[in-house]
Amino acid sequence: MKVREFFNNIANKWDEIAKHDENKLKKIIHLSKVKPNSKILDVGTGTGILLKYLLETNPQKITAIDISENMIEKAKEKFDDKRLEFIVSDIFDFNQKGYDYIFLYSVYPHIQNKELLFKHLSHLLNSNGKVIIAHSESKEKINEIHKQNPIFEKDHLPPVEVTENIMKKYFEIDEKIDDQDMYYISGIKK
Repeated sequence: MKVREFFNNIANKWDEIAKHDENKLKKIIHLSKVKPNSKILDVGTGTGILLKYLLETNPQKITAIDISENMIEKAKEKFDDKRLEFIVSDIFDFNQKGYDYIFLYSVYPHIQNKELLFKHLSHLLNSNGKVIIAHSESKEKINEIHKQNPIFEKDHLPPVEVTENIMKKYFEIDEKIDDQDMYYISGIKK
């Protein structure tokens, strides 16, 4: 079974089994310093876990993309806001430009070619645009969860320094956290 199939099959139950700490989600948004009237891309939106908090920043537009059409359908059911655009796509097939912020919340380990990812994301961002990689759990907890499923056993969340070394070719790192509570790194387009 492939990743897309897995998420399509579990979409109806996802919000019951995947719990996200609201305080940590608010902290991710706070750390990201999202300015009002921004254009935001939410990569791997799933059922739209981050959308509620991103909408609170008063954005101009949020594009929520996910490889799973069933996850996107669940997100659409939860939100009715004209500023939201939902797209079923792999990030590497997505080429809309002009974003001020790109969020990858709880999706980064599932993207295998991280060098190509950051190169691609830099092309989608405006000058001084920001990319944010975040998890509301520690990398140890994420990696332990992934080890228990054969589909994801190789989808590791690396130490923040490893991600920083890949990102810094395209981004100036402005914040990083890698502790027992969360994983966060953000960078501004060079």
